[in-house]
Amino acid sequence: MNANLYKIMKYRLFLAGIFFVMISCKKTDYKVKTIKAELIEVNDKLPTDSSIVIFLEPYKVQMEDKINKVISYTPINLTRTDGKLESSLGNLYADVCISQADPLFKKLSGKTIDMAFFNYGGIRQSIPEGNVTVSDIFKLMPFENKLLVVEMKGEKVQELFKYFEEKNQAHPFSGAQIIFKGKKIKSIKINDKPFDPKKNYYVLTSDYLQHGGDHMDFFKDPVKLYSLDYKVRDALLDYFKEKDTIKVKQDQRVIFE
Repeated sequence: MNANLYKIMKYRLFLAGIFFVMISCKKTDYKVKTIKAELIEVNDKLPTDSSIVIFLEPYKVQMEDKINKVISYTPINLTRTDGKLESSLGNLYADVCISQADPLFKKLSGKTIDMAFFNYGGIRQSIPEGNVTVSDIFKLMPFENKLLVVEMKGEKVQELFKYFEEKNQAHPFSGAQIIFKGKKIKSIKINDKPFDPKKNYYVLTSDYLQHGGDHMDFFKDPVKLYSLDYKVRDALLDYFKEKDTIKVKQDQRVIFE
């Protein structure tokens, strides 16, 4: 075979090699024809992986120690159902939140919180008489709701009290006194002063409610919103850890004539 013919054959083989490489690298569009799924129920019939149990056991013990730690004591049962439109636990809940949040708000804005308002359904469990543990607070407030302050026009605050009147539930609140005549609100005081519908008020609540949770639409579109980056549960935990014994009473923040 002469040299020229050899070069031609070598060149053709080279081109053929490139062609086959290109074919092998060609993108193929795959389509799913069948999807099969199996539901595996998680229950006590599933076999236990002993290696995982052994690995997690120390963390389980540590977590149980932390969650069952005693942080305070209450001489009475704290519940949301022991009063008419106010309760021992509801009053405590709102008072604690406002006392823990006000220093943060003052540092942030130079102002003070006028009142606090939360929802009856946000109190998930009572706290029984006796030692109070971290677990009790987590059961009381299992959600990750954060505290924030809503600057509201007086007309929006009027809607808040109208909501309270119509719902006829012991929604936790602090910083105000409401006087009823029959089923209607007769008068309102905020910080011991008559409510002024032309004034703006700083109202503490949770991010869940500010977004319209429990149909509290009056919190939407505020004059200004202040995020405190402080969870409701953390406010409760911090307060209970500071108090050896919890003292609470229904102080007639709701009066019926």
